[in-house]
This record gives sequence, C-alpha cells and structure tokens, in this order.
Amino acid sequence: MLKMTSVVALFIELLLDIVGFVTGIVVLKRSFESSIRRAWGMLAVALSLLLLCDNLEWMWLFSQGVERVPLFVDVPMDHLSIWHIVRTVIFFQLFSLFPIASLKPGWMISSRILNMLIPVLLIVCISCCYQFFNGHYTMLGSFAAIWQNIGNTDVIVRLVLFIVSVLTPSINFLLPFLGKWIPFRRRQSRGMYIYMGCFALIMSGYIWLMLGTSGLSFNFFGYFVITPTIYLNILYIRNDNPLSLPPLPIENMNQQEINTIKEIEVSPLILELSDRLQSFMTECTPFVNSQYSMQDLLGDMQTNEHRLSKVLRYNGFSGFRDYISFKRLQYFKEQAVLRKELTVKELMFMSGFTSRSSFYRYFASLENMSPSEFIERIRK
Repeated sequence: MLKMTSVVALFIELLLDIVGFVTGIVVLKRSFESSIRRAWGMLAVALSLLLLCDNLEWMWLFSQGVERVPLFVDVPMDHLSIWHIVRTVIFFQLFSLFPIASLKPGWMISSRILNMLIPVLLIVCISCCYQFFNGHYTMLGSFAAIWQNIGNTDVIVRLVLFIVSVLTPSINFLLPFLGKWIPFRRRQSRGMYIYMGCFALIMSGYIWLMLGTSGLSFNFFGYFVITPTIYLNILYIRNDNPLSLPPLPIENMNQQEINTIKEIEVSPLILELSDRLQSFMTECTPFVNSQYSMQDLLGDMQTNEHRLSKVLRYNGFSGFRDYISFKRLQYFKEQAVLRKELTVKELMFMSGFTSRSSFYRYFASLENMSPSEFIERIRK
C-alpha cells in the first residue's frame, strides 16, 4: 500500500538532522575527561548521520525522473519491517543505558555494554538469518494486513521481534528505581525524567511507524527521533552529566545512604587515595583558584589519571570538572554563611567560579533556587 508523504516535512527533517549532527560534534568536543558525555556525543553523531543519509537517499529517489520535486509523494509502506527493527533496536538499547550510567559513574565499560547488547544482538542475528535464508517475506502494507496474515510464520517472527525490541530497552529504564538493590552514589535530577520523556516520545514514534495507518507516521518518526536528540545534545553541552546530581556530602547523608556507599566494592588503594583527596580538599581548598586543573591535582596527590578517575567515580563524580564544580559550590555555601557581608558576585569569584551564567545555572540545578535566593534565605 502507498501512503502520501510530505517532501517539505522531509526536507525540514533533513535540516534538523544536520543540527543534530553539529550539536553532537560539539558535545564530543566538550567531553574532555567525561566518558558519559563522550558516549552520548558518539551516539548522537551516529544517529544524526544515519537519519541524514536516510533522508538524503529519499530526497534523491523523489527527484528521479521528474523536472521538479513534488510537494507530496506516495511511499510504499512495509509494517513490521525487519530493516527498521534491526537498526532501531540497537539505538534504543544504547539509549536506555544512559540513566543507569549517569547514576553510577564508570559503569559504562565495554564489557558491560556488550552484555547489555546481547538481547539486541540476538534480535539482529535472528532477523538477518530469517530475512536472508527464509525465502518468503510477506509485505504488510497496512495495519489490517498484519492480522490478516498473522498465520504466516514470517509475520509471527517479525511481530515477536517487534515486541521484544520495545520491551528490552524499556525494562532498562526501571534500573534507576532499584536503589534498594543497586547501590548508587548520585541522585536523580529533573534531567533524568526529561530524558525518560524523550525516550517515550521516540518509542511512540517507532511504534507508530511499525503499526501506523498513514503516511504521517513516515514523516513524524524522524521528528520524534531527531528533536529529542537535539534537546538532549543541548543538555549535554551545558552539563557533563545532566541526568543526575552529585552525591550529598557525607555529613548530610542518612544511615541508609552511608550503608549504600559501604556496599560499593573498591580496592584499599582507591579508598586510601579517596581519604587523602577529601582531607586535601578540606585543608587546602585548591579549587578556589579558577585556573586549578586536573594536572595540578595529579601533582598534588602524586598519582596518575587512571587512579584519580577511579577515585572520582567512587565518590560519585563523572570527572574532574564535575568534582571541582561541586566543591566550589559547597565552598560558596559555607562562605555565604560565614561571611554575610559579601555579595553573590564576590562569593562566586572567591569560590573559583568565573562565569556568572554558568554558576547561576549550576547552582539552580542543584539547589532549586538562585544564589540570590539562597543568600536571602540564610540572612533572614
């Protein structure tokens, strides 16, 4: 069955793909030592490039044999397309790992990603084998055709693969809510729920594309994917780890949270280095120097970058910048209480921050109020 599709909408989507690709490159450029930001940048670039190439191919096909590209064209619909299932489920599975990786810095390692991709790899293997070796493929041009051909083996296989491709990544989003069984150092942020909402939007577009009854599903699936991706790119440009908040200082934790930390397995060497780091930061406050760098910290702690990264992840931080920004913010709050005669601007510079807009945004994301509101509250 042919479905009417808007070429104008496809062209706009192509422009959005370019925006997604460019913003993904910016995320990669700013990743520095943040592995989770780098991972998101790579995923966003790959996805945007895939959509861009796909839409360029469609535009090229629509322009063949005509003097002028029409505003609307008929596109053959193939519901429960194995090709769509295969290329979409890999992205979904990777997409679904970021919430848990955000709460557990250092969790996203190659071996663990590979283990989490096993269900997806099985789907891809079964799909490809069936597609290439079965010899019979039922074209499903409408939603009704699915039920009319439900007795065909290939339709049953495709329907099962489609259901698994929806359920597998969706189940991964339950992991951040299993704090009683999985120890987390970081806390969920508002960005976590925005991220889950973006996933729900993308998944709904996928379901509509697979089962939809109109050509709009073809047009809007691309929008459902690239628009949330661009928005999430912006979040990752502004924040190393936008899906979670840094851990509470130990003195503000309850007993359950302290017990959770004790359950995290770590070597004695990392524990000892972590204790030295905390003591050094408390006694020397080197972070008040706005130019203080990771190389400076490595020299002060007399360790290497690999060990320091492990220490920072053990303490719930994505990387050096995430850790230093948090220490500066805590210092700002302490000094605001001790030195009430100073203004927000003076306290900000004294704590090591240099950008007012970045400081205000970071403060509000953690404290749910502006620095000025915080100052007014403690001085009442």
